[in-house]
Amino acid sequence: MSNSCFGFPPEFPGAYWLRLPHYSRDDRDRRFQCRKTFELSGVPETVYINVTADAKYILYVNGQFVHFGPARGFQSHWPYDRLDIAPYLKCGKNVIAALVYKFGMGMTMYAYGYDNGFLLSGKAGAVDLSTGESWLIRHAPGYIPAVARSSGQYGFQEFFDCRAAQDEWFMPEYAEDESWFDELSASHLRAAGCAPWYAFEERGVPLLGKTVVEAAGMVGFSATAAAPGMERNENIYLNYAAGGFDWQARTIPGNEFDFSGEVNAVVADLGEQMPGKLIFDIDHAQGGEMLGFIAFETLKNDGLTPDFPETPPEKTLVFGGRLTLKAGKYHHETTLPWGVRYVVMWKSQGNFKVKLAARKMIAELDVSGSFRTSDTAKQKIWDMCMRSQRCCLVDSYIDCPGRENAQWWGDALVQSQNTFRITDKADFLARGLRQIGEVTLPDGLTYAIAPTSSTLCVLPDYSALYPVTLYAHYFQTGSLEMYDKMRQTALGILSYFRNSAQANGNGLAAFDPRYWIFLDWCGPLQRKGTPTVLNLLWLYGLKCLHELSVAAGDKEVAALTAADMEGLTAAIEKNLYDPASGFIADGLDESGKTVTSHSAHGAALAIILGLFPQRHQQYIEEILLPLVKGDRSDPLQPSVYFTYFVFEALKRKGYRKEVIECIDRWWGEFVEAGCSTTPELFLDQARKGHSSFCHAWGAHPLVHYSEILLGVRQLSAGWEAVEIDPLLIPGMNIKGSVPTPHGAIVVSVAWQDGKPMVFKDVPGNITVRE
Repeated sequence: MSNSCFGFPPEFPGAYWLRLPHYSRDDRDRRFQCRKTFELSGVPETVYINVTADAKYILYVNGQFVHFGPARGFQSHWPYDRLDIAPYLKCGKNVIAALVYKFGMGMTMYAYGYDNGFLLSGKAGAVDLSTGESWLIRHAPGYIPAVARSSGQYGFQEFFDCRAAQDEWFMPEYAEDESWFDELSASHLRAAGCAPWYAFEERGVPLLGKTVVEAAGMVGFSATAAAPGMERNENIYLNYAAGGFDWQARTIPGNEFDFSGEVNAVVADLGEQMPGKLIFDIDHAQGGEMLGFIAFETLKNDGLTPDFPETPPEKTLVFGGRLTLKAGKYHHETTLPWGVRYVVMWKSQGNFKVKLAARKMIAELDVSGSFRTSDTAKQKIWDMCMRSQRCCLVDSYIDCPGRENAQWWGDALVQSQNTFRITDKADFLARGLRQIGEVTLPDGLTYAIAPTSSTLCVLPDYSALYPVTLYAHYFQTGSLEMYDKMRQTALGILSYFRNSAQANGNGLAAFDPRYWIFLDWCGPLQRKGTPTVLNLLWLYGLKCLHELSVAAGDKEVAALTAADMEGLTAAIEKNLYDPASGFIADGLDESGKTVTSHSAHGAALAIILGLFPQRHQQYIEEILLPLVKGDRSDPLQPSVYFTYFVFEALKRKGYRKEVIECIDRWWGEFVEAGCSTTPELFLDQARKGHSSFCHAWGAHPLVHYSEILLGVRQLSAGWEAVEIDPLLIPGMNIKGSVPTPHGAIVVSVAWQDGKPMVFKDVPGNITVRE
């Protein structure tokens, strides 16, 4: 191994990727362990290391959990984490160790580079910690790889034989044995800077936390014996479903569960939804018993029975696995974080005890947004939404911590606005804009997810929202940096729509059968013809890019977008607008015939875009107000996601009270059902299939409470000017803070003798307009 640093990237000088050769030609779901021991005569004040892995690492120093990483990214400029490990070091013998995980295949949320490895660079005083020949490496014993997928998009179930494991492998006192490769060959080492990881970038978003949350207690148990054959099942749900457990209510607080007597299975509650790595501490096992477990998000309406998708068992994918127990005590922590609130556990035989916890894996944010009210129902809604968005801020925006765990960019507009009510930082939005924007198709479209291996995830309507999120970054920060960097991506997207309209012959973009399209899962023209919502989203992107170009003094783009907006607006008016009734059609069918059903989607977007302003009050009174005052029986009912746009339209027309009342009813249903986070769908739909019960696009009451109840509305880019006009609800006291780049704006309302006392504290460099 050469000691020269020629060709090595500056982040990892002289460091080598530790890797294991391809295993039996099947790299899926593999883990390996690596460790280095070293002596210190004194502990430096700081010991910074750069560390990464493809795909994931769990880093330990002297047996203590340090971090799970890296952030998701692309191999060509792979992310790394910069960590200070000095707090974990001691005088004398130390060990730094890592469990390294490789998906070994492409995922919806991961682009596979066909290799794997662990890489670290740094020094503790004079001791070089960099990965290379001084490290030990081995296949991680006990793991049974490539069992059933946890979902179609993210990861595998975890099957582990505790009997094969060595409990102390990451501890200084562990005695290394012949299972380790102590003489690393060329097949174990590759120099940093090699393909496919040519360059590196720091993660750019906050590190993940590592708080351990103990289970809150038992919800119920079953005396039914588990079905035989757990040792043969590669999908743990098959054994669960075959068991036919008869659940009985039994509420016992605490994190210890006794599998003895009549208790063969339990339902445990962690107390809150989270992206979490499950932790099992097992005692009194005889050895050979098996513990099946499944992490899930919600219970059925009886408040007792685990709620799994209503699909045949062989088609049901769950986050879970199987532990084969060893005699005595054992501690096991699952490798990947899963979306979890509840855990069902069941035994194959024997008597033993299990302590259950989860390591909560959310980004460590500088939280400066808050909301407190004397109205307990509204407080519960705010807390639920705050928890939802925090659960979906990990190493990127993710739609949900469970099933998909993906950075969907159509969700990002809503997620960014939610996040800006938690923190003023725009790092998640900026990193997502770069990741989505750097991989484009020849026709100019982006993928709807980044990173991804799925070529199916191209959605023109999500690409149309890319310039809108680009503007959202500028409006929050006042900086045009992202516009300068991603200008060409935005222009490419708009070029696609311009070409689609020219091919369609009427100035409107048509459904493109090469691609999937979302359009809120709704409407008669969701995947055919010329959908109105698709064209309104295109116009939304055009308007935002035009405003960005004007702010940047980019005359070329300003002229181009102005011409495109004029042409598209004229085409919408000519083909989709009925001047007699004032309504906007849902679109044109494949024969060019107008299809009309007066959807809230078109009405809301028309108001937001300023189209047909003479009809806005009609849209409010005849479409939007009946919708938000109704019972969601509209055949074109907007989803939890698209309700954000409905509320935005109503707010712009002064219907703030109606927005709050709708949130009270519709989001109040989530609270009453026991949801600790916002589901992907309204409850009448959420239980019918593979949907998430923790979905960030449902957390947008954070935005509306901030803008309506606290009354803080941003008026200019970079928060240079605001309006503060809290909605006064008699008897309801509130106090909250709204983050801005200049500091938090604090507003409170206290009622005394039937009169409101309003307090405002605004940073000095923000102008408050009356």
